[in-house]
Amino acid sequence: MNVSFYLQKDKDPDKECIVYVRLRGKDDVKYINTNTKCKSKHFKNGFITPSTTNFKQKSHLLNSIHNEVEGIILEIEKQGFSPTPSLVQKGYRDKQETKRFITPKVKTFWICFDEFYDGKRNKSRGYTKTLITLKNHLLSFEEYEGRPITFDYIVGKTPLFTSNLYNYLWEVKGSSNGYVNKLISNLSNFLFWCKENGYIKKRPRFRPLQTVDVDEKIYLKTDEVLKLFENNKWDFEKGKNHYNEHIHIIKQELLGTRKKRFGTPIEENGEIKYYTYYTSWEVVKDLFLFMCSVGCRYSDLEHFIVDDFDFDSSLQTFSWVQQKTQKRVKVPKTDISGSVFVKYSKGKRLDQRLFPSFSQQKFNKQLKLLLKDLKFKRLVSKPKMVGSKTLNTQEKELHEVISSHSGRRSYIKNLIDLGEMDYKSIMKLSGHRSITEFLKYVSVNEEDLKKGSNLYRIENKTEDEDIEEIVKIYKSLQEEEKVMIRTILDRFKK
Repeated sequence: MNVSFYLQKDKDPDKECIVYVRLRGKDDVKYINTNTKCKSKHFKNGFITPSTTNFKQKSHLLNSIHNEVEGIILEIEKQGFSPTPSLVQKGYRDKQETKRFITPKVKTFWICFDEFYDGKRNKSRGYTKTLITLKNHLLSFEEYEGRPITFDYIVGKTPLFTSNLYNYLWEVKGSSNGYVNKLISNLSNFLFWCKENGYIKKRPRFRPLQTVDVDEKIYLKTDEVLKLFENNKWDFEKGKNHYNEHIHIIKQELLGTRKKRFGTPIEENGEIKYYTYYTSWEVVKDLFLFMCSVGCRYSDLEHFIVDDFDFDSSLQTFSWVQQKTQKRVKVPKTDISGSVFVKYSKGKRLDQRLFPSFSQQKFNKQLKLLLKDLKFKRLVSKPKMVGSKTLNTQEKELHEVISSHSGRRSYIKNLIDLGEMDYKSIMKLSGHRSITEFLKYVSVNEEDLKKGSNLYRIENKTEDEDIEEIVKIYKSLQEEEKVMIRTILDRFKK
């Protein structure tokens, strides 16, 4: 079999054409593309001439391909086969495919990151937001340092990279160690993907930073949730005009069949539309109460529609797909979640959004102002570590540190305090898959610790305590059992 170079020359001698390796057998001819080009006038006697642009580089590449083809022919002969053009061509392609998987690709850090992000677009909105946040921080860090982020910087100079990045996040951004750990965890996931795809040869290992272990989380106790629910100080009333500077009016169009009954008609462009009105603090209050009552994340709220409530089952429930985990959860209606749902579903179509749109950043700001106005002043602490320093150790009033995520914490903690459900059942409602993640929401305060004093307590109840115990038992009975008890008590009265 003859092996030579071949150029299909063009009529124009100055036009560049591809050089092929030609495999010529007795009855067969095959070609291997070298991805090397030269002008027709610079290809003579079966090879490129020194006049070719980048002659040394191109001649080295062509000779290496020729040698590789000759090596494949020898391998085929050693195996006892007769080399044919088709067999040699297949052997060359297989070898290139193997190289593609074992040879690291040369791509820049940011090209790889964009490719990684594009592959994650089908993931939950919560996850993709963390990647966007990571990218924004790294771009800011790049600008701050005045040097590009490269794989060589991260992988080859890991201690220097992490030291500079940590100092930037601590000193410029004021980030806590816990937040830095989350960013580094996402960066590590990206680098693992790079290694798996052959973009880097090894993945650097980052040591997690020390964090403060806080037993008591920021949440509302049951009585505080009820206090917030019972307050209608800032609810919308037609003609009412004593709102403060932080409050504005929000209107939401009603599209259901009963929109005329619950909405206010407004003419727009010659068409009558029906709207319902709320104050911004009223919406903030109701959104937070809803989170306290169903345990959803803030990212779930904008996806709730009227049809997420199941009216048909004996146990009325809310059912939705969590945006962060893409897991469907179903939770029973409570008095508060039911009340909020009825309020916001009136006059709306089944496929209509339940709540008005409200950005999380504005929500957190308005929630703090609302709870300050309503005097939520329970003292709590929210320390954090920044580098080796522990900050925010002083106690603050609850309204100063409350946030949207406190709603989900309140739901979980208050279910635990209810004392009627085990952790596994609560995890089913909250959508947690692992006990490790679930425990991050479990708050332990002084009242919880004091309950330990009840262990082995010798009962010596007073009459009032006996009555309290009887009332508690009565409330736990089924309705037919309560009727029977009342019948027996009526007999004693006679």
